[in-house]
Amino acid sequence: MSLRRLAAVFLLGLVLGGCSLAGRTFGRYYDDRTITGSVKRGLVGEHPRGLPRVAVDTYEGTVYLSGEVETATQKSEAEAAAWRVEGVEQVINDLRVRAGDAGVSALPRMSAAGPLQTRLPGLRRVDPAPPGEGALAYDRAGAIVATVYVRPLREIGENGFEDIGSTAQPITHVSLFPALPSAIQPEALVTIVLWHISPAAAALLK
Repeated sequence: MSLRRLAAVFLLGLVLGGCSLAGRTFGRYYDDRTITGSVKRGLVGEHPRGLPRVAVDTYEGTVYLSGEVETATQKSEAEAAAWRVEGVEQVINDLRVRAGDAGVSALPRMSAAGPLQTRLPGLRRVDPAPPGEGALAYDRAGAIVATVYVRPLREIGENGFEDIGSTAQPITHVSLFPALPSAIQPEALVTIVLWHISPAAAALLK
């Protein structure tokens, strides 16, 4: 079979198989398919048993998550897994959280509020930060709203903000919250909040 005929058969298979470029170039379509596969692998990596009710689709670099999960934590983790994939420009998280029996809330259990949550009571929780990475902050709906770093004030004075660290989502603005030394904290610290939501939305968390 000639190369031209093989290419024609391949394109015919795409059409008959219901595969549409939907206005995208083939390169963009291929990139979107690659992103979709990477997001699915990321979900399996975080949940070895998988999230069978989560559907992933990508169009023009935007990842769409749909389906159903057991908890708001799983919804947030799925969004975070999508943002960690290279090439993702936006994540639309339409995952539904399954309601528990007897009206029990599926939201994560509220832990003791930390200093940042005291300043911003609209934050539902702030996850512990992995080594070298920022902590993810969530609102009451379980959506990721910020990445948080805590650095010594001395370090900021010496190095500025260049080595703060990376974030998976785009940064809209930054807030700084200094903490003076105390008996249990011998060095002045700065909490750096890298927001992923608009200033107006962040103001509602106060």
